[in-house]
Amino acid sequence: MPEGMHVRDHAGGWRPVRELDPASDQLPGGRLAPTRYVRDRVIVRGDAEGGHNALLDLITARARENGVTVTTGDFDQAPSREGADGLGGRPDVEVRLDDVRDDWDALGLMAAVAEEAGDDRVRVSLDHVVTGHRNNGGFGNPDERVPATYPGAPPVRRADGPSPLVTRAGVDRPVVAILDTGIGRHPWFDAPGTVVLRDATLDGRPIGTYPEEDVDAEREGRRDGHASPLDPYAGHGTFIAGVVHQICPDAALLPVRVYGGDGMASEWDFARSVERLLEFHLRGLAGVPGYFPVDVVVIASGYYLEHPEDDDDYEGIYRGRLRDLRRAGVLVAVSAGNDGSMRKAFPAGWAPPVRRTRDGVVPGDLHDLSPDYTPLLGVAASNPDGTLAIFSNDGPWIAAVRPGVQVLSTMPTTFDGAGKGERTADGLRYAVDPDDFTGGFGTWSGTSFSAPFLAGQLASATYARRVAGELPASDVTGRVRDAWHAVLQVGDLYSEVPGVTV
Repeated sequence: MPEGMHVRDHAGGWRPVRELDPASDQLPGGRLAPTRYVRDRVIVRGDAEGGHNALLDLITARARENGVTVTTGDFDQAPSREGADGLGGRPDVEVRLDDVRDDWDALGLMAAVAEEAGDDRVRVSLDHVVTGHRNNGGFGNPDERVPATYPGAPPVRRADGPSPLVTRAGVDRPVVAILDTGIGRHPWFDAPGTVVLRDATLDGRPIGTYPEEDVDAEREGRRDGHASPLDPYAGHGTFIAGVVHQICPDAALLPVRVYGGDGMASEWDFARSVERLLEFHLRGLAGVPGYFPVDVVVIASGYYLEHPEDDDDYEGIYRGRLRDLRRAGVLVAVSAGNDGSMRKAFPAGWAPPVRRTRDGVVPGDLHDLSPDYTPLLGVAASNPDGTLAIFSNDGPWIAAVRPGVQVLSTMPTTFDGAGKGERTADGLRYAVDPDDFTGGFGTWSGTSFSAPFLAGQLASATYARRVAGELPASDVTGRVRDAWHAVLQVGDLYSEVPGVTV
């Protein structure tokens, strides 16, 4: 990896990352707040009004004036998806700055374009860095994975039928896609039945865009060799998978690898992975061999916006792709973030405003809450006694609170980092080896582990309906209806939404 902060890129190599500094950085249009962005890339959104090419010309000219050239690349536009995002079919475009200067990068380009074209933060934006939501150790809470013992029997799961997607009784299993670091090896997942759908691909390639040649955060767990500790997010996806499996053992789990052990991905690449998952899902609905529909998605990551006053109106390609996924009948559960803040972290911040009451969630308004697509559900973390965890983000965009402190779940049995537990002078007693997870379990804290709890409940509600004889819908409209039915069955979520009938 190059020196300094970098993020993996779908095209190979690494992209430089910069922390925006509100004290010294400049952008038109109000105060700035901290965020991370890719230094040598901006995103230009499709424009149905025909200004797309003119904006690209302006960007190219301003970059050239500052001694920088640019290259552009279109967002993947799969055959099933052309024009579906309401932007007239025009693709979103990545604009790369080919010769980034120390004193001028994507932020400088944004400022130059905004000054001439007007303060338009929708059509051109920074490529934000999405970061996984593990607890950072603040507020006196444990920040690390700790090896643990699971004292009981594995979750009870019905035997597989003719495929891992169907039980022996002929019931279609709900599919939960986990957009994270992948899912490692564990006895719960690979024997005797197939819980994790490891072989799913789109046109022969992994669904997630994270480069295949990079170190696997769920197999090796450390990038810098055997003498190094585990990477900070190593095991993150496996832990999330274990939470879903404990809540809904009969769910099939689909790993979509979007970042590695550093827990970072660019917004552009994350949106590409969502796009590819959507295409996989649509082919599954159409009955294309080798594909299958997805019921629930778990996302345990996010980023902050540089202009907080834009939080309520900010769009971006990531939001559009998530809405397309929801319009296709897929439920999305997203972690709130672990900064103990009321500041919106996206994508959770795109959820419609609600008011949590003893009787369930009451819509604040109907913005982005429609019977035509599934709700985006933000999830905060609770302590074991049910109180809101001190590190958890919260706000009116959060629809659910689920356990997120000292959660017990699965870890890859291949993990044994460089750390060693201390032993007494006589060598008879040992302290816990802090990164030996060969026993397969650990405890961890964060809203990352609250979101899969809710995802498991949604999958359970979906599965119960199928056990009762309700066949899963094979069209988008029916999948949306089925998804809303699952939401309404989870006790403390929406009990009634205008226009929604199930």
